[in-house]
Amino acid sequence: MPISFGSGDGENTGIYIRGNLPQNRWWAKTEAGDEPIDMDRGFAIDIANVTFGWLHIDVGIRDWQPWPSPSTPTPRPSENHKNGFEATCWLADGREATFSGNSYGLGQFIAKLYNKAEQMPEWNQGMVPVVQVTATTPVVIGKGTSYDVGFNIGKWINKPAADAAPAAPVAAAPAPTPAPAPAAAPAGDDNFGF
Repeated sequence: MPISFGSGDGENTGIYIRGNLPQNRWWAKTEAGDEPIDMDRGFAIDIANVTFGWLHIDVGIRDWQPWPSPSTPTPRPSENHKNGFEATCWLADGREATFSGNSYGLGQFIAKLYNKAEQMPEWNQGMVPVVQVTATTPVVIGKGTSYDVGFNIGKWINKPAADAAPAAPVAAAPAPTPAPAPAAAPAGDDNFGF
């Protein structure tokens, strides 16, 4: 059954990651408005637990029907539904978000990210990668155009607990003397502000 997104009336309090592939612009859609994602910091994504299913997105409509497993699709509910995905993510300040889509370009991005991350040693350690999108390149698919999403896995962090409260937004504190640039955090760092 389809659900409708609220129109600023407080009905929908989730945070959703969105991307405009032609412009390589990424943002978090929040109740307070759109917040650009700084790709120098990126966002963490629980790619090991991405789910696949049928997704219909239209003005005011989002109908997500997950499959029992990636290799067990259910019958397509309508012509408006496309192969889609949904994954839990975290913004650099620790807030949880949902990333989903049903475009070819986003689907290929998720597949490439999964396949790359699965080969890394952190994969089986309960960690999630911090992803930085570097570019989106147009590619011809059939008679249309899609986009190849380039990315880096900047580092891995410990997967936040499902019931953990989000970290407070990172605020700049005045410092008496300038501090040297911080060293890169080791793998497994669970501090946000990546």
